[in-house]
Amino acid sequence: MSNDVERQSRRRRVLLMIMASSFLVWQIPSMDLFARLADGASPVARAVSLAGLLVWAAGLVFLLSKSRYLVRRASAQDRAALEDELVQANRARAFSAGYWAMLVAAGALFAANLYWPLSGGDIAQLVLMAGVAVPLYAFAILERVNA
Repeated sequence: MSNDVERQSRRRRVLLMIMASSFLVWQIPSMDLFARLADGASPVARAVSLAGLLVWAAGLVFLLSKSRYLVRRASAQDRAALEDELVQANRARAFSAGYWAMLVAAGALFAANLYWPLSGGDIAQLVLMAGVAVPLYAFAILERVNA
């Protein structure tokens, strides 16, 4: 792989990790369960949640606005290297990991709800968080391991 392809791949991995982390930082403090465990929603938790939202939104705007430009700017050979069969297989494995994470989260939360009261909103939010964060982390890790 050329240095440009390696740099683009590294940027993609870092952006995915930042997106997943900022999504979790945004979502966790906004949960009812978090507020109950912390004895009420604190201004610090709200500020952290807002910061996570802003970082996630900025990453999303960057991803949507610059990705086409970056892809068009790359040579055909570099584009092919960034979207080769290994990348497609890693993407499929990451989506599969997200699916299984959602199933495990739903099952674990169903079982936990038998012993501790959890709201439907908290359960849905935790399952959604697993479905968003796990594929992003999994793809970034698979790309690093298989690079």
